[in-house]
Amino acid sequence: MRGLWKQYAKERYPRIGGILILWVFLNFYLFVLCTVDFYVGDLVYLNLLLGSAAVCVWLCDFFRYRRLQRYLKGEACEEKELEKLVGTQIYGAWKEREEQQKKELLRQKKHLEDLLDYIARWSHEAKLPLAALKLMNGRNENGELQQEMESCIARLESLMHTVLMGSKLERPEHDVKFEHILLEDVIKESIQNQAFFLIRNGFELDIQVKNIWVYSDRRWLVYLLDQLIGNAVKYKKENPKIVFWSEEKERGKVRFCIQDFGIGIPKEELPYVFQKGYVGKNLRKGNYYSTGMGLYFVEKIGELLHLRISLDSEKGQGCCVTLDFQDLSGYFMTERK
Repeated sequence: MRGLWKQYAKERYPRIGGILILWVFLNFYLFVLCTVDFYVGDLVYLNLLLGSAAVCVWLCDFFRYRRLQRYLKGEACEEKELEKLVGTQIYGAWKEREEQQKKELLRQKKHLEDLLDYIARWSHEAKLPLAALKLMNGRNENGELQQEMESCIARLESLMHTVLMGSKLERPEHDVKFEHILLEDVIKESIQNQAFFLIRNGFELDIQVKNIWVYSDRRWLVYLLDQLIGNAVKYKKENPKIVFWSEEKERGKVRFCIQDFGIGIPKEELPYVFQKGYVGKNLRKGNYYSTGMGLYFVEKIGELLHLRISLDSEKGQGCCVTLDFQDLSGYFMTERK
């Protein structure tokens, strides 16, 4: 309450100061006017009346101010009461502005939905010319050029998939299906998606995951692993290797780790790696220009799938990403296998 009084006095200071100046002026005027027949008792009585009226006005104003502060902090308030608090004219202007803001938000939402739909359609339609390029490249007699073309096509396919999934991530509510899935199958599907880059860079894969079931959305989890494997490829060292291992800490709760042995991430950059668009020092000036979106997507998908994600890394020692799965069978009313 003391803090509220201080804030009230600070915000109302000009108004209170004006009333005090008026009170001093009235006393001085009455004293000059009644100099001949001046009665101290009358002046004291008049000041008591004025003071009582001022206290009543201040109390009413303070309680109205307190109610308005509660409303601004999120407390429910009926429209009629709010209109009394701020006045009819201010309330009308506020309602008009609120309606304009709602219309603008609806317009922007419609624009965003149209843009996301366009991106999704474009991604699907672009698959046809890429498939044609694959067939044409198969007849390429220049082996070195064929490999370079194949690499570019694979990279384009990966980027298109990223664009498609990134657009869906903006509206995921109708695109998530939780089910009981075998973690090993998800790993193998993601490896198949990244097979071209893994084979070309000579990666060794060690899958230490056997008969582990988790509750998740298969497609989104595969895409999350695609991003992590893609990062391992970008930041590899000589004799590259990725290890997948997991353990079931208790029934339904699984810890899954993806560890690479690449160039790693400096300790001072770890707090920022999940930020949108953040690009660290690694390969910033090299041949590969990172977009800083991979781990951002990983974190957003983790929130979507109710995963707790942590990352541990040291420069030159590789990177280990840990995914903690929860038992969601009761919440999503799915069957345990």
